[in-house]
Amino acid sequence: MKVTILKIDITTFDVAVLNTATVRDLKAVVQKKVDSMEESQLGHRHISWRHVWGNFCLTYNHEKLLKDDAILRDFSMNTNDQILFTRHLPSREAGRHSRAKKRRFFHGLRKNVNTEKY
Repeated sequence: MKVTILKIDITTFDVAVLNTATVRDLKAVVQKKVDSMEESQLGHRHISWRHVWGNFCLTYNHEKLLKDDAILRDFSMNTNDQILFTRHLPSREAGRHSRAKKRRFFHGLRKNVNTEKY
């Protein structure tokens, strides 16, 4: 099936996926398409997809496609439907950001303790 991806900057592009594709398959096709578009327009450019998927997600009919193993047809997705890139911040329960803050906090304490000994 062919679906249209609407980016945050209001640009769109079409991608083709199988009817039995998962969200992971869709993400892989989107990555490949965006990488090829960026390379053709701007030359070689690296995109951190880990950062992209950590801060943004794909949305279909106001439902965030967060589970990579979910099958697209389970969302009643059809040919020529539109999928949006939307901002997604992981919740605190996921614990993704708290570890980095904790590490920074303890790193600062260790630095202060070492300077006080001398």
